[in-house]
Order: sequence, then structure tokens, then C-alpha cells
Amino acid sequence: MLKLFGHDASPWVRRVRVLLAELRIPFERNTRDWRDPAPEFVAASPIQRLPVLDLGPGGPVRHLFDSRAIAAMLFTLPHPSPGGDPPFQDALLEPSLGLLDQNVLSVADAAQDSLVNVFLLEGDGIRPEQSPTLQRQNARARACLDWLERTYRGKRTLAPGRLAYVDVAVVTLLGWIRFRKRLDLAPWPELLALEAAHAARPSIASTEPAA
Repeated sequence: MLKLFGHDASPWVRRVRVLLAELRIPFERNTRDWRDPAPEFVAASPIQRLPVLDLGPGGPVRHLFDSRAIAAMLFTLPHPSPGGDPPFQDALLEPSLGLLDQNVLSVADAAQDSLVNVFLLEGDGIRPEQSPTLQRQNARARACLDWLERTYRGKRTLAPGRLAYVDVAVVTLLGWIRFRKRLDLAPWPELLALEAAHAARPSIASTEPAA
């Protein structure tokens, strides 16, 4: 059985958990975080970043190290046809979007990376007002949210009529921002509407980090 390494608060881990729920693929978990990582995780992953997915023995690769690589692989595994309202897209990307979903994933990742960097360095006692680099990271995250706001204007899914992994990436970004109290999200009402539209979906609601 698949084994997912990663704690509940990680937005990248949450993306994978949502996808596993939507595809109804069984898995086990190790929920230790980066401050107290499992020895198996430390031995397996040279990048020391969550999530890691253990595929089990016997294949050419035992572990996958990145959430997007994990997601792409999960779609190749046998699974029931996804359902839900709206239905879940049974592919990582939608060709008809002309690579727009690739850009949305890249922008969501950039915002998430910047805000996590600021969060971790603040934990080490370095405040943004002390560091031009952290100020640039916050500005980068805001610019990414501005771009996502324009991209999702009037939309509650990127592709009409179905929720996709790319939408999950944006929803989990917003959830993490709120959970870690990083930004006031009021300047991005379209993104808040996107989040609200899917808040009651079981895969989203069940993976929301506890306050």
C-alpha cells in the first residue's frame, strides 16, 4: 500500500491528500513534520521536503519527492471514475486550457514557496522589516495572488464544470495562508469565492488543518 509522509498543516501534503480522496486510492500515513521527521523519510529523501510518497518495493523508483510528481503518478494508478459536484477532473492537466493550468500551478507554487520561506525565517527570529529578501518574498506572493485573482475572475473552477488538481492547489494555498495567519485575504474576493464554493466538499473539508 502507498504510504504518504507529511503533516496535516503542510499545503503540499494537503493537495495530495485531497487527490487521494477524490481518486479513492487507499494509503497509509506518517504524520511527523519537518521538526521531528521519521527516520525512513530522512533516509529516503535527499531534498528533505514534504510530502514524500513511498510506492513500495519492486519498482524502479521507491519514493517520489514532489507533490506535482506524486499527483501525476496517482492519476496513472487504477482508480474508480471520480465523482463529486462538480465532478473531479481525471487528469493532472486539461489540454483545452492551452497550458493555462500549468501557469496557475506555477504561480500557486511560487506564492506558497515565498510565504513558507517567510514563515520559517520568522520562526528563526528574522522579521521581514529586517530583511529586504523577505520583503521581496512577501511582495512576490502578493503579486502571485493578484494574478490568480484575475485568472479566476468569474470562475469557480479553471476548466468549466469540473474541479481539478490545479484548483485544489489554489484552495490549499488560501487555506494555509489563513491557518498560518500570513495575509489578510480580503483584497482577493474572487479567490475567496473560489475557496467558499468548494469548502463543503468532503475531500476539502476533511483535510483542512485544525486551528
